[in-house]
Amino acid sequence: MRSITMLSILVLGTASASGCSKTNQDQPAPAAPAPQAAPAAPAEKAAPSAAAGGVSAGGLRWDAPKPFVSRTPKSSMRAAEYGLESDAQSELAVFYFGADQGGTVEANMSRWISQFKQADGSEAPSKRGERSVHGMSVATVEATGTYNGGMGAPGAPPPAAISEAMLLGAIAKGPQGSVFFKLVGSRASVEAARPAFDLLIESLQPAN
Repeated sequence: MRSITMLSILVLGTASASGCSKTNQDQPAPAAPAPQAAPAAPAEKAAPSAAAGGVSAGGLRWDAPKPFVSRTPKSSMRAAEYGLESDAQSELAVFYFGADQGGTVEANMSRWISQFKQADGSEAPSKRGERSVHGMSVATVEATGTYNGGMGAPGAPPPAAISEAMLLGAIAKGPQGSVFFKLVGSRASVEAARPAFDLLIESLQPAN
């Protein structure tokens, strides 16, 4: 009888231990802690975009469409300088000398025209005009003939003369003084660039 009782105790003990072990195995394992994401790198600040028009002087800004190509000015007197895609010799120079500086419209136009001569040495034909651009008056001038080269860069020889040349010029009174635009080159190249020059002048507006 005692043997039977002991056997029963052993059987019950074994079953109990087996049941506990099964219960522990059926429970899902605790989830592993989620890996922490690495801290995000600080966002880089975007570089400021270039202002529309790119260049300004005398309180005015403008757009220079193709075929104009911006390049480094030859002298400090030039606020900007452009070449033409199809003609490296032709150029558009933009001058700004400061408030109330640079001379009158009449004096500058007369000087520009005097740089052109006909084959016999007489004054070249020219035409002057005036237009309104965004409420401001812009004087315009054009001339054709042999261009004597104008003024060269300081310390450099004067540019070579250009036969069959043409000038398209404009003088705009900006908030801080007059801005002078002078396009000179072969007549064919300048005539081809006339629409772009007109667009540039029409784009003139206060820089602020």
